[in-house]
Amino acid sequence: MDTNYYAEIARKLSHAVGLTKSLVAVRLFDDPHAVPEGLPRPQSAMYYCAAVGRAMQGETILMLADDHGCQRGAYMLGVKEAPASITNGVPYAKSHMVASARAGQRLIEQAPKLPVGHTVAILLTPLAETPVDPDVVLAAANPHQALQLLNATNFDTGLEIPLRFQILTSFCAYSTVLPFKTAQPQATIPQEQARKRAGFTNEEMIVGLPAEMLARAAEVIEGLCCVVPQPEV
Repeated sequence: MDTNYYAEIARKLSHAVGLTKSLVAVRLFDDPHAVPEGLPRPQSAMYYCAAVGRAMQGETILMLADDHGCQRGAYMLGVKEAPASITNGVPYAKSHMVASARAGQRLIEQAPKLPVGHTVAILLTPLAETPVDPDVVLAAANPHQALQLLNATNFDTGLEIPLRFQILTSFCAYSTVLPFKTAQPQATIPQEQARKRAGFTNEEMIVGLPAEMLARAAEVIEGLCCVVPQPEV
């Protein structure tokens, strides 16, 4: 893999829209033999959203099954089965996210997820430094920056971008799994605790881009009508 390839894509996308945090490359490994050796793992179990936030600050993090501190996120990402306490909906009713346990169950049932056991490892790293081809790339963006990034993905087709939203699982299910499964871009509003764990401000959204869209998006983004030219740094 040409190490300069993704670095140049990251530079073009970030500079064009003025992103202040690193774009994050996410690779979902389904083959244990394909996982690179020697990559840093968390010192203790952590939430996926927190790992995304740290990667946006420049860290590289490899998460194996035991590294996940959020059972709900691990379930969405296809790492392992979730206990009934996650899927029965009761916690979400108790915390007043929804009116009932049945409504809480729908939060989990409807969220995009990968089959349990699909994912043996997840690599999160700044896109400019990724040692492997990513599956999905994540961005922290304000609404206008999100618009610019999404516009770059439908520039050639003009097709509608079907965004989906839910009050839970913004980082794991909606911005990572959904683009991975559908090959369509996504942008969603992080839930309160996920936002705090990732170090997002109230003004930031999470955008998920399928990796196969990156090259063309980087090629066209500077010429889009909604992009304000950024000063050279």
